[in-house]
Amino acid sequence: MAGEITAYANELRGLLNAAGAGVPQLDALTAAATSLETLASSAPGTVTQPAWQSAKEQWDAALASVADRLGGALLGPLADLPGLAELVADPRTLITEGIRGSVDLGPVRLDVGSSVLVIMPPLFAGGAAPAEPVAIGPYGVGQVGATLASPFGGGTPGGGSLVRLTDGYGGTLELPLGPVQVSAAAIIAVIDGDPSFLAIMGVAFLPPIQLSFGFSLDRVGGIVGVNRRMNTEALRDAQRTGVAGDVLFAVRPPASPLALVSAANRLFPFQRATHLVGPSLKLAWLSFGPPGSLIGLDLAVIVEIPTGKVAILGVARAAIPGLPFLLNLRLDVLGIIDPVEQLVSIDASLVDSHVLGIFEVYGDAAMRLSWGSIGYMVVTVGGFFPGYNPEPARLPALRRVGLAMNMPIPIISMRAEGYFAVTSNSIHLGGRYEIGISLGIEAHGFVQVDAMVQFRPFYFEARIAAGFAISVAGFSFASVTLAGQISGPGPLVIRGSLSISLFIFSLSWDETFTIGSGPSDSLPSGPLLIDVMLEELNKAANVHSGSIADPQVVLSPQMRAGGFAAVPPTGTLQVQQRRAPLGLIIERVDGRPLSSPQGVRIAIGTSDVTERFSPGSYITLTGSEALNRPPFDVLPAGRVIAPADTGPSEGRIGDPRKVTQIVIRDGVLSVDGEGQRVSLATTAVLVGAARQAPALSDTSPLVTATQEEWRATSATTTFTSATAAHQFVRYNAGVAQAAADAAAPLNLAGV
Repeated sequence: MAGEITAYANELRGLLNAAGAGVPQLDALTAAATSLETLASSAPGTVTQPAWQSAKEQWDAALASVADRLGGALLGPLADLPGLAELVADPRTLITEGIRGSVDLGPVRLDVGSSVLVIMPPLFAGGAAPAEPVAIGPYGVGQVGATLASPFGGGTPGGGSLVRLTDGYGGTLELPLGPVQVSAAAIIAVIDGDPSFLAIMGVAFLPPIQLSFGFSLDRVGGIVGVNRRMNTEALRDAQRTGVAGDVLFAVRPPASPLALVSAANRLFPFQRATHLVGPSLKLAWLSFGPPGSLIGLDLAVIVEIPTGKVAILGVARAAIPGLPFLLNLRLDVLGIIDPVEQLVSIDASLVDSHVLGIFEVYGDAAMRLSWGSIGYMVVTVGGFFPGYNPEPARLPALRRVGLAMNMPIPIISMRAEGYFAVTSNSIHLGGRYEIGISLGIEAHGFVQVDAMVQFRPFYFEARIAAGFAISVAGFSFASVTLAGQISGPGPLVIRGSLSISLFIFSLSWDETFTIGSGPSDSLPSGPLLIDVMLEELNKAANVHSGSIADPQVVLSPQMRAGGFAAVPPTGTLQVQQRRAPLGLIIERVDGRPLSSPQGVRIAIGTSDVTERFSPGSYITLTGSEALNRPPFDVLPAGRVIAPADTGPSEGRIGDPRKVTQIVIRDGVLSVDGEGQRVSLATTAVLVGAARQAPALSDTSPLVTATQEEWRATSATTTFTSATAAHQFVRYNAGVAQAAADAAAPLNLAGV
């Protein structure tokens, strides 16, 4: 909360000053904000309720003194449009709810909206509970939308919207043009002095273009990004929820233009000297135009330049047009070919799928194929054997593939799910079936089977469980549970358990049998971690330029350095690998146990290069740790080396190219500035205008997330991840805890 009220007051003061508010009124507004900020940021229990009420009344009075200017200041250039003044006519509503509404300007319908700063008062002295959240005041217009009826009559109305982002603007466009419907979403921003642009476009044909045998071409489009990259992890997360397909293909209408633009900005973030391009299309079978088709396939191919990464995103749907509750199946697929990581990955998820209105269909599938130094292959539909870690492949948690009954009246419940997986070293399969009946007397039964065979070292394990229970009004009347497990070899272990519970007594039996003896199959002794990391760090593919572009100079043609990573004097060099995390003690690598716990770190460099690693692939976790630790953690994977880290001449390569200065002024181009002078006054105006904040809404983020830090009670070092802190205390004394918890220990005195 610290600084929010005064920052808001300063921004509001600038808007009111442009709207002609007096200086005494603005000074009173600033003073009231300072007083309210002081109380709001005080420690809990140190502020009295009357003091807070007095400061709030002072702020309300200062805001009321500029009420006649407030609406025009928030609307800015839109204030002169007829009809909008009515949306800000009531100052009380404006302060508590912001600007919300729409007006009709002939054939155009204009929608505007803004947010409101709301804070929670502090805990008052004497333990008095704070009042309800307090609305401080509205921000300027942050979203502008326009809707225009089709000039051809009928059809879908068109229009657009403008959204204010932190570093620029985004917008959407819907334009009906008779036989086609044009839609687009775009973002333009300036980040760290570099322009960035992203556009996602689509043209829908009305009616669809018929091909043959009932197939049709319904839509074509594409994506273009300048200084933009693919966020692979964000794309995988969005594919599982359907957001990626919604952004690229408009499968579902977005919740708002802001939601659409923000999602696109997250999936394809800024990155200097990296660009995106790719086409998209929609094919359908038995298409009925806007109502939908029986079967549809949206497909997009996105290429990232110059990395060569390729993403293929598809959305396959089967539905009955007009009757989606009878059949609605949607499968979102994301395939990525990454030559840098030497990895092909495919992820597939069922999204919002159901049959006959009562059966929910769900599940995930994934494939990973690596041709790098540690080659592996993983294919799974529905996940793996319980507790199995598919190292060294990195996979998210996968849902079982299943069918569940979802009835409005839960008389009968049913769920059937299963999985099948094949890796380079194992096979997995299993399933579970549940059924329940609720008619005064509640009955529930299940059968579950899980099996896994591992080839090297050879090992197998199979589990089976079954049971049922009967209860009345929440009281268990009878239950039976049977479980069995067999694993081996060396020796063969068979375990069985039976539990019977009746109204007046219960009976349990648990026994383990061992057949045979002798050691189990084992792998040869593990490698030295230092040898593994030296092999990785000596690969040319793991050494690259952190920055290959000097924003002050454009070089053409691109300089070749004969197999070296060419770095300009203003750039950095990155040494990065993905085989194992650095800087902490680990027990395994490449799926094999090390001869002893070992760790490796790079001594030189200015900062760490981090990657997402799965701690369970490198650390032997207990069952409790596996449940409570995050599945992925951000850990060091390399180092950033600046030119200052090398010797005075070591690694320096001369550039024989001639540097030519080109000046363009008033549309006239001159070389080396001959006979031309730059107007410093004009340049100052341009630079000042470029640095001005946009006129719309608020630039400060509503929520700010920071990386959580960890500490060990036996050391003063601060760790950037939970994994690093826990590994430190595992081989040293102490307890690992979050830095915020360490700074504010819980006092248990008197408990």
